[in-house]
Amino acid sequence: MKKNIVISGGGIAGLSAAKLLSKQGHKVTVLERAASFSKSGFLISLKSFGIRIMDELGLAEQLQQASSPSEFVNFRESNDTIIQGLSYEKMNENIERSVLITRGGLHHVLYNDLKHEVDILFSSYVEKLTYDENKVKISLNNRTVLGADLLIVSEGLRSTTRQNYFPESTVEDFNVLYMGGRLKEPHSYEVGKFNIYIDVNKMLSIYPIASDEIAIQCYIHDKGDPASIQNKANEILKTSFIGYNENVQHLLDRFVNNGLMFLDKMGMVKSPSLVNRNVVLLGDAGYCPTALSGMGASLSIYGAKALAHFIHENPNDLKTACANYDTIMQPMIQKFQGNAKNNSASFIPDNEEKLKRFVHSFRSASHADVQKIMTDPIVLTEDQLNFKIN
Repeated sequence: MKKNIVISGGGIAGLSAAKLLSKQGHKVTVLERAASFSKSGFLISLKSFGIRIMDELGLAEQLQQASSPSEFVNFRESNDTIIQGLSYEKMNENIERSVLITRGGLHHVLYNDLKHEVDILFSSYVEKLTYDENKVKISLNNRTVLGADLLIVSEGLRSTTRQNYFPESTVEDFNVLYMGGRLKEPHSYEVGKFNIYIDVNKMLSIYPIASDEIAIQCYIHDKGDPASIQNKANEILKTSFIGYNENVQHLLDRFVNNGLMFLDKMGMVKSPSLVNRNVVLLGDAGYCPTALSGMGASLSIYGAKALAHFIHENPNDLKTACANYDTIMQPMIQKFQGNAKNNSASFIPDNEEKLKRFVHSFRSASHADVQKIMTDPIVLTEDQLNFKIN
């Protein structure tokens, strides 16, 4: 029996779930708070299993067309001395490839493929939920009331529906400020060759993704509240990397003046259960592992696939389907949130001594050791890849 499923949040997780569930024949409605979608967004690395799922959806070619070239990365000290250089081709030898793509580019691929298959209600969001036997009634901001067999909440890190209806869920402040940006103008950097600067309490990544476009990402330890930080984003970007080479400083000045920047305080969602009756959390709304896990978008797509898989297995028993989804996701959430904390400790050391230790160990590591450091934490087990619950 086909179900009536409402998805609150039309990001990567929500649209992935919408595509997978509509393919099963379910009636899917997507609620999106924004008035429209845009192609803006910042760089993400889609890992092997995320690419595999996109391939299953028939979107591999579109994904490749929207991706950015990635050939080589140099990890550097603040004085430009190279710590370690890595070839992406070498790094991906023992795992399936990763794809570098803008979040907006990936979202656009999903939306273009889906927009004629499901109802997408823009400027719409959940105001109140009530339950009636096996249904959930969803009152929207425009006074519309929708009935559904299942509500999937994929509203992102700051989800209000999670806050209101999953009282045991919390957001752990990671005490790291994330800034990402894209600058559309010619530059002197070589396309596909990236530089990542490791320093005390901060990390800066520079990604030339086209001859006329460059992207940056930086992570800065900061214990301030998000509201106060938003007001001084440009100042933080300009002052955090004083003393770096002139090219870097000039580039950051151009970003401040002409770039499209995004800033947020990183948070990690802790949800003892992803399910409350017939409401289920998906993606960052339920288990944001932070960008430092290297798995944010990939885990969202995997979660959408896992939920759709168990609904397909139990089409007349959504309670069991959601319980199985929760069971398979919880250990993965712990793994990737643990990865983020380990990466933060290693790549954003909080004092000079830890920085020296990291530089020494990373510089002296063999290519085989570096490959393990970079790829082992993102490999899934066969059971996880095949959605088998032990």
